[in-house]
Amino acid sequence: MKTAILFFSVCVCLFAASCAPKQLRIQEFQVPQDAPNPAKPPDEFYVIGAGDVIGVHVWKEPSVSGAVKVRPDGYITIPLINEIQVTGLTTSEVRKILQDKYSEFLTDPYVTIRVEGIASTEVFLIGQAGNRAFPLSGNETILQLLTRAGGLGIFADRSNVRIVRRNGEKLTEFIVDYDAIIKGDLKQDILLRPGDRIIVP
Repeated sequence: MKTAILFFSVCVCLFAASCAPKQLRIQEFQVPQDAPNPAKPPDEFYVIGAGDVIGVHVWKEPSVSGAVKVRPDGYITIPLINEIQVTGLTTSEVRKILQDKYSEFLTDPYVTIRVEGIASTEVFLIGQAGNRAFPLSGNETILQLLTRAGGLGIFADRSNVRIVRRNGEKLTEFIVDYDAIIKGDLKQDILLRPGDRIIVP
């Protein structure tokens, strides 16, 4: 009888302990230096695309300064220089080109380029996570985008999520493991760029 009472008391104590609210737990880990950081994208991260509006400011030259929209063919038209192709270039690359070209007409031109309107930031999701285009909202990683899309389907090949990126004549394919990212492998949680194609087989 005493054994039964003792056993019952132990069971009640264990049950009460399991139902008790858990305390705050904190764990800290060292993030690898080469892991992407959405809060701090690489320098000159943004690549200009068709439909974007860029502000061209030439110091002390208001007559050749102003906002211009990138045409579907990738060109902009600006005073003195006429047309230049800017799609696929970063703002620093465009600034250098314009400074070189304006130096033919102006003495020591100082050019500032500012992205004033973004219309070319879509990435494309294909396969077991849906077939949709998503505008990038800031500096998003693959995990953030897939979360926004509702996650992966039950038949998705979670270990072979592919990100296909074109940069001029070069095509780069990243293959990441979704579950490894969930478990904390931040190296695989790459930052997305406009035009990326995310393929979930």
